[in-house]
Amino acid sequence: MRDAPLPVLLWFGWAFLLLAGTGILLPRIVAFVDFSEKAPFSLLGLFMMLELAAVLFGITVAMQHKRIGHQFAIGIAALAVPMLAGLPPALFELPPAAAGGWYALMVPIGLAISAILIFGLLRPSARAWFSED
Repeated sequence: MRDAPLPVLLWFGWAFLLLAGTGILLPRIVAFVDFSEKAPFSLLGLFMMLELAAVLFGITVAMQHKRIGHQFAIGIAALAVPMLAGLPPALFELPPAAAGGWYALMVPIGLAISAILIFGLLRPSARAWFSED
């Protein structure tokens, strides 16, 4: 990790932040699911489990400098908007006015985070870091 370029280090910070946030919110995500016979799962629960699996696998392959880690890093960097803007209003059942304000604030922040991470990961130094050497 000492030789990792700054965009890769920023991505690792984002990925571990996502992992920590998912872990902290996991009880609310599980409680959000209605375990009735009609719907034993929720789309939010499925999304969060897919996100959790992708982040864990992405961190693992990125730490090994695998080329597939670069694609996972870009995909995980694109999760800023759904995780920052979409998740809290659903989990905390914000009223419509509060959810609208949350979206107005967090969508631009999520887009900025995603843009910075993706553009950084597309730089030649970051791309070269994922080379399996």
